[in-house]
Amino acid sequence: MKKLYLILLTLMSFSLMAQNLDVTVYSQNIALADPQGNKQEIQRQTAAYPYISESYEIPAYGLYQKYWDTVNIRSKMLEIPFSNDRLMLMLVQDANNPFVMPCQFEKIKTTYGETKNGGFHPGIDLKTEPQTLVKSCFDGVVRIATYYGDYGLMVVVRHYNGLETVYAHLDKLCVTPHQIVKAGQVIGQTGTTGNTKECILHFETRFMNEYFDPELVIDFEEEDVLQNNMALMSRDFNIISLEEVGNWKPAAPKPSAAPAAKPAVNQEVKQEVATQPKKQEAEEETVEETPKTETVNPTTTPQETAVYHTVKAGENLYRISVKYNTTVDNILKLNNLKNADKIVEGQKLRVK
Repeated sequence: MKKLYLILLTLMSFSLMAQNLDVTVYSQNIALADPQGNKQEIQRQTAAYPYISESYEIPAYGLYQKYWDTVNIRSKMLEIPFSNDRLMLMLVQDANNPFVMPCQFEKIKTTYGETKNGGFHPGIDLKTEPQTLVKSCFDGVVRIATYYGDYGLMVVVRHYNGLETVYAHLDKLCVTPHQIVKAGQVIGQTGTTGNTKECILHFETRFMNEYFDPELVIDFEEEDVLQNNMALMSRDFNIISLEEVGNWKPAAPKPSAAPAAKPAVNQEVKQEVATQPKKQEAEEETVEETPKTETVNPTTTPQETAVYHTVKAGENLYRISVKYNTTVDNILKLNNLKNADKIVEGQKLRVK
């Protein structure tokens, strides 16, 4: 009887241990946490995300012509660097920049493109259960995290290849601008803020401030990237120029339009309408009068003198070159190296 009691006690101990997930800001397991039972733990962990402190740490900073606006999704038009009408993007490189679905969802509610009422839907809507965890699709840095007109509570993350992903209609924000996030880390949870009555995640993919079909990036049935090396053409983007927008200026939303839900970070209501994309784009263009760019805290600009980087575990020269908007060949020349594969953790490299 005593032996049976000990066996049962041992089995109970193992069972309890199995329920304890290793939830840390640097593990994929944070995306598995129960949104009901682990809310405080999620908030505590996400509050520990590291921040960038200098502007050269901003992903694709040079590519975006030093554009880093933490207030507006699109306050400036940038030229997309096509080559023979083709733009090539690598989405995942080995284990350095993995892909994770933005959330668990029941079905696709609305797809990208023209709507029945003659409007244009700039993203894809995923129907979810309330308070479903929303995760960053790739490694990157948070550019915007605020309440934003018809988008409701929303987050914009810029990734190291220049791609930006938008997550809207959230119930809660778990990040703030300038925070570094890993693929699969929680940035919020789904809700009904903004112009929706259903619990959905409005998800957009953008490059150089212009949006394109998320289904060119993600196979939502297979829940994986469609293809790793993605080719985009000019026809894939829905670009509205300043000339088309004209001088029309929208009225600013009233602060009372803010949702009853309490975001992790309380910020002012911003301008943009998601249900009428042409009108939405007009709002984005007309805010160009007072764009707030390069708002890294503390405010700095990329150093004109030499810039160095200490190699971290799992990094390679390609990943480092993307981070600093330079090339592998340039880093090799600056450090008098001949073999790109022969770098080690802790090694200090000059990158600019």
